[in-house]
Amino acid sequence: ARPTTVRVRAQSHLPAISRLASRPFRTGLARCRGAQEQRKAQRIAVAAVKQQFDSFDEMLKQFELPVLVDFYADWCGPCKLMESELEIVQTALRDKIQIVKIDTEKHANIAQQHKVYGLPTMALFKNGEQVWRFEGAMRADNLVSEIEAELNKM
Repeated sequence: ARPTTVRVRAQSHLPAISRLASRPFRTGLARCRGAQEQRKAQRIAVAAVKQQFDSFDEMLKQFELPVLVDFYADWCGPCKLMESELEIVQTALRDKIQIVKIDTEKHANIAQQHKVYGLPTMALFKNGEQVWRFEGAMRADNLVSEIEAELNKM
């Protein structure tokens, strides 16, 4: 394979730098991004399992562990930020909780039933009852400590 070069030319009369990229560079970049997406999908596929339930309550009762529900939407920036944070939480609390993601666009009735008005919203359920709730983004270490504190109360 031939090495790809990118020429960058600074133009003194413009504050911005113009970038001239060759066709092989763009093709290589697309291949690289495709591989990154594929690796990301494989990593997420291991952590997440899609299941279908007749009702939200049935889903909550199916798990023996407490359930952390992440109410999110695809268009929500903070929700996307929370994806990586929830992976850390899942790793840290693997044997203590089950994490479930609910898309509020597809399941608006569930969001309305649980009065989800801000995104992302995290809610912890034990035996079908909500015991903790937080609206907004939160770092994984803070989320883990909040959940552990709530689990210690149970």
